[in-house]
Amino acid sequence: MQTPPRRRRETILLAILAIASVLPLRFYVESRPWFLAEFGTLLALFVAVELVKTFGAESGRSKLLMSSATTLLAIAPILFAFFARSFGSPIAFEMSTLSAFGSVSLAVAIAAKTDRTRAMSLVASGFLVLFATSISEHSQAVWIAVAWMSVCVWHLVANHWEKLDVCLPDSVRPTVGVRPASVLIAVVLCIAGGLAVRNHVGPANRMTNGVMPTSGGSKWSDPAARSGVGSGDAAIAAKDHAESFGAVESEIFLESTESSLFDMVNEMIGEPKQKMKWDRRQAMGNENFIPMHDQAAKSEKGGSSFSTDRMPPKKHRHFEDAKENAVIQWAGPTGIRLAMQRFDTFDGVDWTNSADRSNDKLSQREIDQNVWFFDPKLESRALSDSDLVTVNLLKVLRLDSTRFPAPMMTAGLHIKDVNRQDFFGIEHDGSLVMPERDKIPPLTVVNLASIQVMEDELWDRLPDCQTKLDASEQPTSDSAQHPYQQLQDIVAQLRTEFTFDRNTPTQTDNPVEEFLQTRRGSDHLFATVAALKAREIGLQSRLVTGFYVPPDAYDISAGHANITPEDIHFWVEIKLDDGRWFELEPTPGYQQPVYTPSLWLSTKRFAAAHWMHGLLMVALGVVTFLTRLIWIDWLLTAVWSLSLLLPSRKQLGIAMRIVETRASLIGKARPTGKPQRDWLEALVVRDLQMRDHVQQFCDVADQAIFGNPAPIDRRRLNSLVRALNTKQLKSMTNETMA
Repeated sequence: MQTPPRRRRETILLAILAIASVLPLRFYVESRPWFLAEFGTLLALFVAVELVKTFGAESGRSKLLMSSATTLLAIAPILFAFFARSFGSPIAFEMSTLSAFGSVSLAVAIAAKTDRTRAMSLVASGFLVLFATSISEHSQAVWIAVAWMSVCVWHLVANHWEKLDVCLPDSVRPTVGVRPASVLIAVVLCIAGGLAVRNHVGPANRMTNGVMPTSGGSKWSDPAARSGVGSGDAAIAAKDHAESFGAVESEIFLESTESSLFDMVNEMIGEPKQKMKWDRRQAMGNENFIPMHDQAAKSEKGGSSFSTDRMPPKKHRHFEDAKENAVIQWAGPTGIRLAMQRFDTFDGVDWTNSADRSNDKLSQREIDQNVWFFDPKLESRALSDSDLVTVNLLKVLRLDSTRFPAPMMTAGLHIKDVNRQDFFGIEHDGSLVMPERDKIPPLTVVNLASIQVMEDELWDRLPDCQTKLDASEQPTSDSAQHPYQQLQDIVAQLRTEFTFDRNTPTQTDNPVEEFLQTRRGSDHLFATVAALKAREIGLQSRLVTGFYVPPDAYDISAGHANITPEDIHFWVEIKLDDGRWFELEPTPGYQQPVYTPSLWLSTKRFAAAHWMHGLLMVALGVVTFLTRLIWIDWLLTAVWSLSLLLPSRKQLGIAMRIVETRASLIGKARPTGKPQRDWLEALVVRDLQMRDHVQQFCDVADQAIFGNPAPIDRRRLNSLVRALNTKQLKSMTNETMA
């Protein structure tokens, strides 16, 4: 049987909508001439195929021309991807793959001869629409999915009626309004569902979590599957020969103006005030609030300090092009922090570092034929539990530093084709560095492996210490809380009761005390107060400086985030009892680190929060089960009362079902194959009055079904339904058994 033209047209329309769903993903990020040329070619090939099919004769030449145009239509996006890349205007392989998916769906819809082949095009176009809509950042992209769904519902309903037309008699015809009503209901449900979840979905890292297809590679060998961050083969300088790695420190790079961490901090929050050390110490106020950590011994190499007493910041430079001023690029999740320098000693104004890990040596290990260098304190954990390890890419552009900006608990690093251990080291504060160099060579791409922290570990591995109290003070309920809960309270207080403002000048010589009074200040003051409060409850803390990766910095076309000097940030790290450090974010406006609880911890929390509701639900369930005969009987009686509006034969059927349901509840269900009359008479054999009701009911039923239709006396049915209730049936059954 020849396929109706309607089916073909609707399938082609659905495939075209699928191709249209890819347009918002590509229009704003690709070269406009190549974009228009590709989709113009698809349109021209589609028109050519339709013209040949409509006006062309059924000759071999026309069929050859049509098949050739259909094949070109299917592979056109792949051809344009290679042509554009060869001419210096690369199209992302993922986008070309999606477009090819849509063009193949359209080609199948055009050339399909059977419903099964046409169904393949329908499924492919539906998948593409849903996928493209889910990853699109355009707010109006969802309407393409709504349009596709509307046409699809119309198509499926029409196909259903066409199949029924063969079986229906001539006197029966489907209602014209079925298809429009079905489409309307589907659209209303779609819009209602969208409004229901609106503003209830958190920020998405669609492209950063590996949603898009790549060219392969494992977690350790090639996390981005392209060996670079946004620059293809130019991923790292002198990448083919490790011994020539130092060649990038040529005059070209030495003459460039690159920002150091010190310069960027001064630019964003102001320069430190020039004061004498003794003068700063005399400005200390409340010694009970600010513990004195007068550790004078400092490492000369890592003895750089950070002062909280700073001059007002200068007017910030707002970059016109963030990409051109990016100091690093990050291919990984956004909303995280990349640490560069840590300070563990505070004297009231200045932060310094007293730790010394410079003697620790990175261990070398080969994974997937690539050489990795691991922090010895984190290596065993990273290799033993790889499910908690994430590998992301960092590309250094204009950063004048030997330190690698790295996320929390970075266990190891890898640079392609660089296997010399003396190229890497550990700084005094634990940061990964490239020693004996002026800076990390520009264009270096580094693979960083960091360990995720489960929330369970924070509850289990924080030192069991309490707030130190004077002899005159009495312990409170807060002092008995778990240290992690106290940390959460500290962070919550700072994020809700204080205001983040980097332009607030410091008027006194004690910036911390002034911050606590004015409740307004820069992020370094938030981090300082959080660190000091953590020390008050007996935990080891330190101040961290580095970069924050804002969610809006992610470049969807390049696949990475561009980090500028404006993204400099301060936060806090707290030490666990096994020597690891985890981070806190006390500054409002910045995303807090995510520590995912295990299923067991989530279950315990839910049980602790809803135990009363759980007991009530269990009690309600027990009562419901014990009284099931009563309330089910009530429901059946209510159903019988509502059946008054139904025809007589319907009432007869409902009455019989109600009686059978009641009998099933007491374990006397009608055996399969046993006539209803025999079964009912056996139930009421000991009750003569009820047996008369049953016989009258069965006579009426036989006459209504097998004889001439006659009005049924509802009073007789009503007397039977109400008399044969669950209680009565149970008592009669017990008498029969006795």
